[in-house]
Formats: sequence, C-alpha cells, structure tokens
Amino acid sequence: MRDFHTLDELRTSLYTYVSQYNQRIHSSLNGKNPQERYFSEPDCFHRLPEDKIDLLFLLELERRVSIDCVVTIGHIEYEVDYRFAKQRIQLRYSPDMKSIYVVEADGTLTPIRLLNKIENADIKREKPRLYGGDD
Repeated sequence: MRDFHTLDELRTSLYTYVSQYNQRIHSSLNGKNPQERYFSEPDCFHRLPEDKIDLLFLLELERRVSIDCVVTIGHIEYEVDYRFAKQRIQLRYSPDMKSIYVVEADGTLTPIRLLNKIENADIKREKPRLYGGDD
C-alpha cells in the first residue's frame, strides 16, 4: 500500500492486475482463462435492468403503524395505506431515503410518501366502540 500515493494509482494497479488475471489460463478451468469460462455459458447468467438492481440493494427495517396510518423513520413521518393501521410492517428503503416501500405479504413493494398532516386529518376513520352492547 505504501507504493500508492493516490487513489488513481491504486485503481490503475488493481485494474491491471484483474485484467491480467482474467486473461491468464487456469488449470482449474480446464485450460481456459476466467473470461473465456465466464462467457462460455451465456445461458447461466442474465443481466438485470438497472431499476431491478436498485430494488435488490434496499435497506430494511420494521416499524409499527399508528392508528392514523403514520410511521416514523429518523424523526420524519410517512403515511402508509389505511389497511396497515396498528400493525407491524416491513419497510425497504434506499440509503438516500428517496424511495421507501412497504413490503406486502406477497413480497411486492408499495411506495409510501411523506405525511401530509392536513390530508391525513381529513381521512374518515372507523369510530371506536366504547361499549359492548348493541346499537
């Protein structure tokens, strides 16, 4: 490491090493180099679209939803669908917190949004029953 004075020098050295390594024939690969071996079976791998890759690297946490359908992450309040009220839910989010999703029971991701207190106050909710008798 002392041979490198800048990050660019380190990157260049690493790139050179990896390129040479991948071009060198390896006995464990039956006389092929790693690059040839990798490309010899194209049916064994496929490229994912960029948006799919982003979804695979989301962070995850669990939160309890309040009665008014709000969850808090890092002192910031978000709204979730009314069907999650008073439940524990799994959330997945990007490290920059620009995308936050509820993980549905079937594994799909439903986006959530910042809390709008005015709209949230106007949502019609089921009134709690304070007695056990008939109406």
